[in-house]
Amino acid sequence: MFARNVLLFATKFEPVAVDSKLYGKFYNGDSYIVLKTTGQSNSSLHHDAHFWLGSKTTQDKKGSAAIWTVTLDDMLGGKAVHHREVQGHESSQFLGYFKPAIRYMEGGNESGFTEVETNAGAEKRLLKLSGCDNMRIEEVEADASSLTRDHCFILEVDHDIFVLMPEGAKATQRRKIISVANKLRDEEHNGRASIEIIDEFSSDEDYDLFFSALGSGSKDEIASDDGGSLYYRDDISAVYLYRVMLGDELEMMPLSKPYKQKHLASDEVYILDTPCSGVYVWIGSEVSADVKKAYHEISDKYFDAKNYPSWVNVTKVSQGSESSTFKQFFHNWETISSFSKGLVTDSDAGYFSEDAEHSAQAAKQIGKSAAARGYMPDQGDGSLTVTRIAGDQEDVTEAFASGVSVLYQSEVYVVKYQYTNDDGGEAHVIYYFVGSEASADDKQAGLELVSQIEDELESSATVVKVPQGREPKHFLNIFKGNLAIMFGGKDSEYSPVNAKGSYEDDNIRLFRVEGTEPGVDLRAIQLEEKADNLEDDDVYVLETKETVYIWIGKESNDTEKEAVTSFVEKIVKDKEISTIEQGDEPEEFWEALGGAPEEKEDPSGWRNAVNRRVTTPRTLTSVTVTVTKKIKFEDLDEEYTQQDLSDDGAYILDTGEELYLWQGKNIPERVKMAKGDIVKEYIEDDGLDRTVDTALVVFVKQGEEPSVFKKLFPEWDNDMWDNQTSYEDIKNETKAANSK
Repeated sequence: MFARNVLLFATKFEPVAVDSKLYGKFYNGDSYIVLKTTGQSNSSLHHDAHFWLGSKTTQDKKGSAAIWTVTLDDMLGGKAVHHREVQGHESSQFLGYFKPAIRYMEGGNESGFTEVETNAGAEKRLLKLSGCDNMRIEEVEADASSLTRDHCFILEVDHDIFVLMPEGAKATQRRKIISVANKLRDEEHNGRASIEIIDEFSSDEDYDLFFSALGSGSKDEIASDDGGSLYYRDDISAVYLYRVMLGDELEMMPLSKPYKQKHLASDEVYILDTPCSGVYVWIGSEVSADVKKAYHEISDKYFDAKNYPSWVNVTKVSQGSESSTFKQFFHNWETISSFSKGLVTDSDAGYFSEDAEHSAQAAKQIGKSAAARGYMPDQGDGSLTVTRIAGDQEDVTEAFASGVSVLYQSEVYVVKYQYTNDDGGEAHVIYYFVGSEASADDKQAGLELVSQIEDELESSATVVKVPQGREPKHFLNIFKGNLAIMFGGKDSEYSPVNAKGSYEDDNIRLFRVEGTEPGVDLRAIQLEEKADNLEDDDVYVLETKETVYIWIGKESNDTEKEAVTSFVEKIVKDKEISTIEQGDEPEEFWEALGGAPEEKEDPSGWRNAVNRRVTTPRTLTSVTVTVTKKIKFEDLDEEYTQQDLSDDGAYILDTGEELYLWQGKNIPERVKMAKGDIVKEYIEDDGLDRTVDTALVVFVKQGEEPSVFKKLFPEWDNDMWDNQTSYEDIKNETKAANSK
C-alpha cells in the first residue's frame, strides 16, 4: 500500500490540497506539507510528515506549517515522524518523492500562483539544475554570469529549448536532464518546441547558438563551481545526545557515550545531533501535549545556541515510532525494525517473526554468527592461495591446508579464492585480512599485492577488506570453520605469547570460541587474560601451566560447546582438561585471570551485534570525484533501484554491517584511483561507531555483483545495462520529436 498527500497553504493559512498534476512544483513564497504513508495494513502504516519552507515564505506561513503538521499528526494518532525541509537543502528522502526533479517556482499564494501559459513560449528563461542523482530546478537570472561548469542549464527562448549539459555528467544524470527538457516541451509548450542539446561533443557553432540565444557570454567564460552548502560543528564527525531541561531558556544536559535506548526517559525531551542526518528531537510518550506541539521552538533555540543555519534538517520522532536512521546511533535498541522483508537477507528473516520466542532465538543466532552472513558466493568448495605479509611476502597456503588455520594479529594476509559461479564460469574473491596490530607498511604492501592480483585477473575479482574481528561468513567458510586468530607473529617466531608478555613463565592464554555452525563460521580468538573478557553467551578456553579450563557461559550454544574440544586438541595439547560451568569456577581459575570480574551491565555481546546488523537502515550513496580530485557524496532516496546505478558512476551501498563500493564499467580513472580515499572519507564523516580500520568493505564491479548485493535491491536485471538505450540514441530520439 502506498499513499502520498500534498497540502498547500492558501488564504488565512488554511491548508488546501494540491492537484496531483502539480506535485513536485513548489512556490518559493509558500510553505507546504507533504505526507508520505507506507505500509500493508492500518496496523502497520508508517507516516512521514514533511513541512517544506520556501526561500521567500513568511514567518507566519512557517509557523502555520509547523502547527498544521502537528494537527495532521494528531489525526494520525501521533505516530508520524516530522521532517523540516528548507528550499535548496531538502533531504534525499524528500527529493526522492518527486521524479525526475523537484522544481522551484517564483511567487506564491498572494501572487496568484502565476503559471507559464501553455504553448505560449517563454520570452527568455534560464533554469539551473542542481544535483546529480537528486535534482532540483530553479530559475536564475538569464545571463552568462549565472552559468557554472558543474551544473546543467536549460534555456527557454520562445519555443526553443537549449540544454547545456555539464562536461563529465554521469549517464543517469544525462537521462534525467533530457527527461526534464522533454517534460517542459510536453507540459509547458504543448509539445510545440524544439530541444537542442549542447554537450562536450557539440561543435563551437552549437555553443555559439546557445550564447546567442542567451544574449551574452561564451563557452570559455563559464566559471567553475566546486562550492557546497556546509556548516561547522565542534567535531565534524561527532554525535551528540542532550536531555532538554524544559523552561523559558534552553538548558541541555549532555549524555555520555555509548548512547543506549534506556537513556531516553518517557517524560523527557532529547536532542540527537548527527553529522549526516541533521538534528532529531525525541519526544517521550509522557511529555505534555503543549511541549509536543512546540518541539520546533526547541530546535530553533538549539540552532541559535549552536549557531547552525536554519536549513539544517530537523526530524521529530515520538517514543515508539523511531526510524532506523535514528536508532543506528544507539549502542543497543531492543525493538524490532520494520524493514521491507524483501530487502532482508534470508538469514535475518526470523528476526521479524511475530512470534516473540522465535524472534528472540533468531536474534541470538544473528548476533553470534559471522559478519556479512549473506555474502556467500559459494559454499567454500573452491581453491585458495594464502600470502602472509610480515615485512616480506610468504606463500603459506600449505600451512592452511589441514588442521587449524592461524592468522596473527600483527600481520596482513591476502587470500585469493577461486570458485565456479552460477553461470559455470571461473570467478575470484580476493580477501585482504588486516590484523589489529598490523603495521602501516604491511597494510600498504597488502594493498599493492591486491592490486597486482586484480590486474592479473583483469579486474574481474571481487575484493573484500576484512578487519580483524569482522570476518565474513564466507571467509570463515573457506577455512572450514577451523580458524584461529592469535597474538604474536613473526617477531615472536610464531611461538605462543600472551598479552602480558609472560607466557614463558606462566603459560597463561585465553581464547573465545564462537560461531553457529560447524565447518562454517566457528572461530577461536585469543584475548587479553582478564576476567572482564568473559561473556555469558560464549565458550572460553583458559590455558594455565598445568590445566586447560573450558569455561561454559550460561547462554552459550551447543555448537560452541562441541567445537571447543576440537580446538583444544589442535591448539593446546598435553595438558589436563577441566570443564567448568559459569558460576562453578575454582579459585585458581580466577587467580589466573587476575581476580573475579564485577557484574556487567550488558553481559551478552551478541545483542549489540544484532542492533548493528538488523536495525541499521540500508542506504545508497552516489560518489563523484571531480577533476580536482575532490570527493562528493549524494544520498539517494530510500526507495533506490538498480536504475539508479550508472555504468560510469560509483556508489556506496551501506548496510550498517558492511559497505559495498559498486563501480561501473565506465568510471573515470580518477575514481578507480580514489577507492581507498572514498571509503575513508565516507566512514570518517558518518558519525557511527566504526572506523576505516574496523569497517568491512566489499569492492564490487559491474557484472560481478554477488547475489547478496542484488538482493538488497527490489529487483535486479543482469542485462539492464546491455538493453539500456544509449545517450546518443536518447539525443537522437529527442531531436526527432522536435516540432517541425
